[in-house]
Amino acid sequence: MSFDSGQQSGRSTPSISSNSREKKKKNTFLDKLIKRKDSLDGEHLRSRQSPGSPLLGGLRHSSSSTSIFAKHGKTHKDDESRETHTRGAFSKDGGLMFSRAIEPSLSYTPSIESASSKRSLKSGNNTPVNMKESDHNMFFLDTRLEDMSGIVKPEYYSKNDSSTKEKSGRRHLGKRGRLIVTHRDKGQHGPGNSQQKTGTSNALTSAAPSPIERKGLNPPGNNGWAAPDSWGVMRTDDEIHNPMKYFQLKSPPHSRTKQSQAFYVRVFRDNGTFATISCALDTSVSELLPILGKKFFLPSVAHYQIGFRRLGLIRILHQDDRPLMIQKRMLELTGFTDEDRISDLGREDLGYICRFLFIPAVTAESSDWNSDIITGRKFTQVDLQRRNLQTIPSILNQYVSDIVSLNLSGNLSLEVSPQFIESCINLREIKFAGNECSTVPPSLLEASLLNYLDISGNRLEAISSDIQKLDALISLKAQNNCLSSIPDTFSCLRNLRHLNLAFNYFTTFPMAICELVTLLELDISFNNISELPPEIGQLCALEKFVFTNNRLMGSLPDTFQNLTSLKSLDIRYNILSNVDVVMSLPRLEVFLCSHNSVSRLEKHSKRLRVLHMNRNPVTRLNFSMPMLALTALNLTNAKMSSFPDGFFEKIPNLEKLVLDENHFGSIPSQIGRLKKLTRFSCVDNNLSSLPPEIGSLTELTHIDVHSNSLSSLPSEIWYLNRLELLNASSNLLDSFPLPLYLGSISSESGLLKSAASAEDFKRYTGESTRRSSNLSASSGHSPRDISGRRGSEFSTSGDSTLNGATTPRKLSSFAGASETVYRKDSTTSNRLANTMAQSLKYLYLADNRLSEESFKEISFLTELIVLNITYNYFSEIPSGSLARMTQLRELYLSGNNLTNLPADDLSRLSNLKVYHVNANKLLTLPAELADIAGLEALDVGSNSLKYNISNWPYDWNWNHNPALKYLNLSGNKRLEIKPSTSLARGDVDLSDFSNLTNLRVLGLMDVTITNSSVPDQTEDRRVRTSGSEVHYMPYGMADTLGKLNHLSTIDMVVERFRGNEDDVIFGLFDGQASNTSGSRVAKFLQENFASFFNEELKKLREGEAVTAALRRTFLSLNKELGICTMSDSDDATHYGFSQAGSASMAQVGPEDFSTGACATIIYIAKNRLYIANTGDVRAILSRTDGEFRLLTKKHEPAFPPEIDRIREAGGFVSQSGKLNDITDVSRSFGYFNLVPCMQAAPSMVECQLSDTDDLLIIASRELWEYINHQTAVDIAATEREDPMKAAQKLRDFAIAYGCTDKIVVMIVAVGDSGRQRVQKPRMQGLSLGSISTVEEEELFPVLKRRWARNMPEDTSLGRLGEEVSPPVGELAMVFTDIKNSTLLWETYPVAMRSAIKIHNAVMRRQLRIVGGYEVKTEGDAFMVCFPTATAAMLWCFSVQSQLLVAEWPSEITSSVDGAEVVDKENNIIYRGLSVRMGIHWGAPVCERDPITRRMDYFGPVVNRASRISAVAEGGQIAVSQDLITEIYRLENAFKKADGEVSALYELFGDDILAKAVYRDLKMLQGLGWEVKEIGEQKLKGLESPEIISLIYPRSLAARMKAMPIDLQKIGLNPMADLLRDLRKVSLRLERICSRLSGSATPLIENGGMGIIPIELISDEQAVVFLDHIITRIENSLAGLYVRSLKGSFYKGDQLELSVLLKGLLTIKQQI
Repeated sequence: MSFDSGQQSGRSTPSISSNSREKKKKNTFLDKLIKRKDSLDGEHLRSRQSPGSPLLGGLRHSSSSTSIFAKHGKTHKDDESRETHTRGAFSKDGGLMFSRAIEPSLSYTPSIESASSKRSLKSGNNTPVNMKESDHNMFFLDTRLEDMSGIVKPEYYSKNDSSTKEKSGRRHLGKRGRLIVTHRDKGQHGPGNSQQKTGTSNALTSAAPSPIERKGLNPPGNNGWAAPDSWGVMRTDDEIHNPMKYFQLKSPPHSRTKQSQAFYVRVFRDNGTFATISCALDTSVSELLPILGKKFFLPSVAHYQIGFRRLGLIRILHQDDRPLMIQKRMLELTGFTDEDRISDLGREDLGYICRFLFIPAVTAESSDWNSDIITGRKFTQVDLQRRNLQTIPSILNQYVSDIVSLNLSGNLSLEVSPQFIESCINLREIKFAGNECSTVPPSLLEASLLNYLDISGNRLEAISSDIQKLDALISLKAQNNCLSSIPDTFSCLRNLRHLNLAFNYFTTFPMAICELVTLLELDISFNNISELPPEIGQLCALEKFVFTNNRLMGSLPDTFQNLTSLKSLDIRYNILSNVDVVMSLPRLEVFLCSHNSVSRLEKHSKRLRVLHMNRNPVTRLNFSMPMLALTALNLTNAKMSSFPDGFFEKIPNLEKLVLDENHFGSIPSQIGRLKKLTRFSCVDNNLSSLPPEIGSLTELTHIDVHSNSLSSLPSEIWYLNRLELLNASSNLLDSFPLPLYLGSISSESGLLKSAASAEDFKRYTGESTRRSSNLSASSGHSPRDISGRRGSEFSTSGDSTLNGATTPRKLSSFAGASETVYRKDSTTSNRLANTMAQSLKYLYLADNRLSEESFKEISFLTELIVLNITYNYFSEIPSGSLARMTQLRELYLSGNNLTNLPADDLSRLSNLKVYHVNANKLLTLPAELADIAGLEALDVGSNSLKYNISNWPYDWNWNHNPALKYLNLSGNKRLEIKPSTSLARGDVDLSDFSNLTNLRVLGLMDVTITNSSVPDQTEDRRVRTSGSEVHYMPYGMADTLGKLNHLSTIDMVVERFRGNEDDVIFGLFDGQASNTSGSRVAKFLQENFASFFNEELKKLREGEAVTAALRRTFLSLNKELGICTMSDSDDATHYGFSQAGSASMAQVGPEDFSTGACATIIYIAKNRLYIANTGDVRAILSRTDGEFRLLTKKHEPAFPPEIDRIREAGGFVSQSGKLNDITDVSRSFGYFNLVPCMQAAPSMVECQLSDTDDLLIIASRELWEYINHQTAVDIAATEREDPMKAAQKLRDFAIAYGCTDKIVVMIVAVGDSGRQRVQKPRMQGLSLGSISTVEEEELFPVLKRRWARNMPEDTSLGRLGEEVSPPVGELAMVFTDIKNSTLLWETYPVAMRSAIKIHNAVMRRQLRIVGGYEVKTEGDAFMVCFPTATAAMLWCFSVQSQLLVAEWPSEITSSVDGAEVVDKENNIIYRGLSVRMGIHWGAPVCERDPITRRMDYFGPVVNRASRISAVAEGGQIAVSQDLITEIYRLENAFKKADGEVSALYELFGDDILAKAVYRDLKMLQGLGWEVKEIGEQKLKGLESPEIISLIYPRSLAARMKAMPIDLQKIGLNPMADLLRDLRKVSLRLERICSRLSGSATPLIENGGMGIIPIELISDEQAVVFLDHIITRIENSLAGLYVRSLKGSFYKGDQLELSVLLKGLLTIKQQI
């Protein structure tokens, strides 16, 4: 069956009938009918065939739809019949979807008699006159519109009285433009009754019986006649709720005045024409229709209605709906505001958002429904979704008893009659999703046998209490609605098993749910519920409970333990602090508790298999009993620093253990008990070693320990014979462990019984046959061989090329021993057979201290697929070491000191696909690269390449690797590509890139190109040929395709924007590639953004900022994109669309309608930044002090305020955090299938560049998933002099950390903005006379070790550079100490382990950044010194600020000393550990410690600095008068010299020191600081007093007024209450003991402490008093225990003692 769906693109005509004669007709039957109605022609239409009018079916977003109605073909002749043998579905263009066993087909011949003969009925029955005897079982419904007699009043068509007609028309036109049939009175029903209450003709009473009457299913109590569904009638007592109210303005419209602002709206007709109307905002449909009639020159609009089309679905608007309000609200949801002239936007086509249609008020269904149906077919599954139906097709009436499943989703104007539902006696499933209804249609509740009901994605505000009628309901989906409550009758659904109420507006848990004791699955996530009622325990049959993204606080109710059948619990993204009750559930298997506030978990669960506690401040985790079923444990980003003893013994069956982002310094040896462990991840911790017992975990397949401080790996790791992945990047490894071949791991200790001897190692490494280093094929060039050209000597080894061709090679004295190197020793192979050498496939050892000696061990891993050893200390790759790894597909050697590549090894890597050797010292590339026929990605950027590309016999040329998709030569500033004078094999121009047909990315930045053929850029190819400097700002690019075959991310750099030298635009567009091409959307944005932005800047009105133009550019560009994706080029011309960037518009089309692209734009104008972004492309601005500022916002759907906007727009967020379960961003260009939930309105940031700003880092989402912001800043800062290398390094680190997706990184050195660098002369050639102009490093590469002996044993600190030399002479001495650290250690010993590591990390990081010297530490106290007073002040300010934002354990922030305190402006001034500091300026005695070899300091200066710090309170910085004097001296000199460095140079006589002081003073000037003199203080142990002052940064100046902290104001005073409670317990215990001894002691109710001001005693005194009370309690309990042995207790004493013990237990839990 096929019928017109209106889905043709452009202005194509609708589908036509099978009758070929109809094609010749120019006017449709419907057009003629409308014309006759409009002309008020009262004559009856001539008798002719009546195909009926089509449905409003299947319209897409195409702006070119000629009509939403189809042309009507002639009906079939009497002898024509159609047999349909298709099972399950009909035509693709929008037919019914049925599935049922096909019965013998029956012919169907519709009658073509005249109207009068059709309406003549035989006496005695209702059978048509011409009906054949065999057709008595057929139901014929009159759907002809030519003759409306008997259906509507005669005056409806009267031409004599137009006013009467207009009134009648209005009277009989319902809210949705349907014809109204007035119901009869009771008792006047039945086919034989010819009387009508309304006085219409008798023809109405003679109509064919309804489906209910025909099948004898007339429901009891319903005595009135019901019109057939196909008539599209509506009750006069219209009870239908207006569904468009959600898109109308929230506030009521103001009274209309002459001065009311005019709004514009464009309304389309079915033939593609439109009218632009200007009227008031509150204009209703009834007021708009006459205006449209005049616009379209229609004499009457009585038969017309206005439709609202969005996302291919049409809703007929009510007469009182206000279209302009709807349009305004839709524009607001899409991101437009009143500042965007929202009143004028309606002048243009907004079809990509919504469209208003001016359509005839005809609702009869298409004849196609009848023409293609085989009579007698039994249908079980009926799919009517997204058909734009207004009524149920009448053809279904004859199959109602067969229907089991009915899908009505996506029909916005659909009305379902109760009679139809009741007649579906076998109906079990109804899908009514996405219809935007505000109430559940009452007709759906008539399906008494319904088992499955889906009403999700509507606008339901309430569920009718009649829901109880569905007592057979098993599954109910009501997610993504506006429900805030459910009726009490909901509890009557005793058979309900599955209930989904996610993404609604519940603030309290519905109590009716608690009575559904049969419920198995419940999802009530994404609501605003803050607590669960105790009655939740009644759901004893519940097996799965999803409660994510709510507001649960504290703990779950105790009755939660009654959910004894619960197997899966998901309570992620709440604020729970205690989940102990969950662990008591007997059948719980999966527990997801991520993103909560749980700090301790010490219970156990017998059947728990999966436990996720990531993103919780967990400090204590210890199961009270063994958990034998636990297989997965996730503790990512907790606050764990160690495991309790015996922890791993309680989880022996664990298979996956994730400990990322914690504070572990070591892993206990008991990990060897986890014999079933397959995955172990401990990323970004403080691990210094791995236990040898890890070698006994023979089931391990993945080990990821990157970003730690491992100095070595245990040799026992070789025994992991199933290990596939080992990632130890970013550690301190200087060697790879030796393989162990002898002995085995003991089952008891896991240690090796014996080890291989050194002689054995030499024998299997082949050192005796190692080729000579001086004549190796991989040896370096002679220092005088400046050009890097190879010599003429060559060999003709048969292994030189894969295809057997002979290419010249340099002669090697070891050519004859080559086979010995590559041959596997049989003894060695046997010994390696049961080790990781035969299983390891992925090895990541980047960012370590490995040298070429490590290849001895690595070369035995012959099964490697990926080898990543970037950023180590390799100066060469030993020959033969790579040749053994014949399975290699990806090889990463970037960031080393390689001067050449192992030529002979390359020819054996036939499977190699990806080869990265960027950031090395390569001068040439060997021709053997051409032997790797399948090479797809080659990165040789940022080297020193300088060779003749035409010398193809000796040097590599890209034309020999036609499979290349990625080729990067950027950063080779000495490389020149000239036209080839000699042709290679096949007469190919070697300077031409056009032969690389698969190329996706070509990087030629800073490469000199002379008349070379560079391929054009397309959406699937990015070519960079520019320099690496824009407006004196160096910048760099780095990217990788990852596993993608097509390009999806495109960068943009626009210099001299609008002709201004100071205006630059940087941008990054991250799109979505298709299976056949790159991202056309990203390319469209890249090519058109600058022109659109330029136009918006010109349109700025007075007083508007640049950010307004930038925001409007995003919106207008997205609008243009939407128009291009919803229409073809003809429509764009017809509707007058903007032609800006028209050359690119052909790139996007309707196939891109559901795709999009995230974007980040940074506009730099005169040292001012304007940033706009949508999506997840992030940008950060780093500073010279190591800090950074996040410039963009990640638009995640699941977090506010995005989730609130999505709710209002009618969308939802899935449990995976995706918008409508499609994409993981909520703002982006494109994705028009998600409008208005998706919008392109960007987040805006504006800032001024300062002297401390350094690097601007822009990167795609994939980089930030593996590298956090601070790490990215630290890594980029190591290469701040070369942004190209910095960008490549960030990309390489992300790959080393495990990223396999595409990555794009852009880094701009904004610190150099406006200051032209001294340009080094570009060398056009080299000669003996020009050698002096070349840098010595380029000619004679020197191995530079990034690691020195004074580098810290910490990876993160190592990136910050070397420690400063210990200062001598006059210096600033600083002492620090943590306030009340002793009490904190006693109270929170576990939490303080993590807290002290956070404290030390902050102190040492800032010390390395500022430039201080760590003298020593004692406990938690630091002694540091600085060469200048400004550096000391800056360090103290930085530390105090960073301590406020550190992620402290929850126990610390909930304590008195670590509680959060804010000032009057709500700024945080105290949080976490509170550190006191003291600074003094002087010249101490300096002497190196003979043991530690570090400088130590002695004398009065040190003593005075220590005493000054003791004066300060927590959070204070106390300084001496000498330091204040020194600061003022430097500041005055700085001011006198107007900020010039030269004046400071005169003070210090040291240029480096002067620059450091200049930098510090500039930063202090930006921070601002204040001094408060305390006065003269007598210091302990010192004779002379000292004038003490307090200094603060301006941001913390409120601390001066907040000291000391008032405990009562912040609501924290647990110590006083605890002491009182313990005192009372001790007195009552002593009273019991006294009574048993025969003497009565009166009980003091207040504990005898009413006069003791506990709040005023010190912490030390409180600890002493607490110890005293505990001692008395212990003595009393000991006495009572002795009494209990004798049995001398009274009943009263036993009861009192029981109460006391419970009180003690409560106090213990509080402690």
